[in-house]
Amino acid sequence: MFGNGTLCAFYIQMVLNHVESCSIIITIVNVILKINSRLLRIFHRLFATSCSEMRNTMDKKKKILIGAVLTVVILLAGVMAGFLFANAEKKGSSPQNVENGALTNNERPVYDEKESTESPKNQEAQAQFTPGNAWESDGRKYIQYELNIFSTGKKNIESWKITFPAGSGTVMEQSWNCGVESSTAEDGTVSFTLSPVDYNREIPAGEHTQGIGFIISRTENYELKAYQLEAVIEGVAVTVTDDGQSGDSLAEQGQDNHQSDDSQTGIIKEETQNGQTGGSSDGSQNSDSSGKSGGSSGTGGSPRPASGGLRVSGTMLTDASGNAVQLRGVSTHGLAWFPEYVNKEAFETLRDDWGANVVRLAMYTEEYGGYCNGGDKEALKQLIDDGVSYATELGMYVIIDWHILSDGNPNRNKEEAKAFFSEMADKYAGHNNVIYEICNEPQNSDWNGQIKPYAEDVISCIRQYDSSALILVGTNTWSQDIDAVAGNELDDDNVMYVLHFYAGTHKASLRSKLESALNAGVPVFVSECSICDASGNGGIDYDSAQSWLDLLNDRGVSFLAWSLSNKNETSALIQPGCSKTGGWTEDDLSETGRWFRKAIQG
Repeated sequence: MFGNGTLCAFYIQMVLNHVESCSIIITIVNVILKINSRLLRIFHRLFATSCSEMRNTMDKKKKILIGAVLTVVILLAGVMAGFLFANAEKKGSSPQNVENGALTNNERPVYDEKESTESPKNQEAQAQFTPGNAWESDGRKYIQYELNIFSTGKKNIESWKITFPAGSGTVMEQSWNCGVESSTAEDGTVSFTLSPVDYNREIPAGEHTQGIGFIISRTENYELKAYQLEAVIEGVAVTVTDDGQSGDSLAEQGQDNHQSDDSQTGIIKEETQNGQTGGSSDGSQNSDSSGKSGGSSGTGGSPRPASGGLRVSGTMLTDASGNAVQLRGVSTHGLAWFPEYVNKEAFETLRDDWGANVVRLAMYTEEYGGYCNGGDKEALKQLIDDGVSYATELGMYVIIDWHILSDGNPNRNKEEAKAFFSEMADKYAGHNNVIYEICNEPQNSDWNGQIKPYAEDVISCIRQYDSSALILVGTNTWSQDIDAVAGNELDDDNVMYVLHFYAGTHKASLRSKLESALNAGVPVFVSECSICDASGNGGIDYDSAQSWLDLLNDRGVSFLAWSLSNKNETSALIQPGCSKTGGWTEDDLSETGRWFRKAIQG
């Protein structure tokens, strides 16, 4: 952009024609000046006038001095102005170009859609596959993936759908928080199409989905990278295609993967469409209900330890002395995935620091490592035995949870359940602090036609050995259809019916169901809850959480928080980076953990 300096040299020469001994200055001017000629016109009148006055009024020495000063001023002004113009033009003509490694503070860039249309990475939507746990079984390789859909433009994504190839012979074993369709090409390549559920359909600008994941199995290695993402933005369909060859995605910026490579402590999301994982929570203070033993004391103190066998009286729990009891505590994550949290120090911290009086031992049935899906049954039963022993020693209640999820219909593994609970009841018949939860979250299972008959068969097995233990029975739609039980209760006087909620998703309508059930005389027990959305991830709804807590305390309903783990999701009670398995300080807890600690303390 620089000119040859001719005009500038001309003006300076007009001054120097009237002075002597200027050859050196002239030489410097001609060598140094490479200034855009446009700038020099600004000085034209000034120099012409100055030179004229100098010829008429100034003596030789003054002319020499002024000429030298003007020369230096022009040089400096010209060079600096040229530099500023060069930078201004450079900034104005270069498009924004942010690539991997150029970001700071772990921030993802938001692209201007008018300037960023050259490649899939500069579109208004983008996807990222993050591999997690991997294992082999029966000649097949299993791997868990997390999927994030990013809204990288300035407008909200109103809906989305993503299709990706996954190699030959690949099977989608499990998915959560999305719908799934599959297709097979002529060459045998399998492709999957994932679609949103209601609560992750819309993605605000600059944000991304959370909690979407799946497990696939195959016989050969195949890395998921390529995809075609279809998004609707302000009613306009936008298609983004990534061939998987352009390097690491910007979506990875700022993402930490705290998942373990050990399949026995793996991280596998527990849910499919519209369901709940085992949740999360976060929020504010808890209000106390008065006069409840085992819950909060009449003065708002911590729950008292277990005081004998529990009995159902109307819709309330009572202890051996006939006092009303509200249990407050924590559920583990899957025993096969986070076994390290089943230890005495952890339970003691929950009892003494949190004020908890109950712990739930969640044992998956169909998920990876589950009791009915190739898991080590003896190791799982040993973890249960350890948990019962620690809880008994510490004066706490303990729930043995048959954690159905992807199996949906509890009858799918009914024979296994009958054998398992027969063994547990026989073993713990002398423990008045053991509670049996016989089906965590049934789905697509009618109460009268499927869940109730299942419960009757399993309860009869328990009652052969333990005639008085409290038994919890899940309800349809991830234990939300508590109202279906009214007028159709089981013929057993020490059973309660399970409700689960996640405050970010389940609000006034589900609270209304709970109140209706209680008013109809149905005894309800909340064996799992959180204050985030139903994916077990996402943001925390403190207002909804507080409304739930107030209702539970007002009606004396027992509740347990999900989950005792350091999993990298909102619902985990422990910080993802914390390796401690007991003796936690407040700084070791997640936002959810801190909220539930206060809620349980009362």
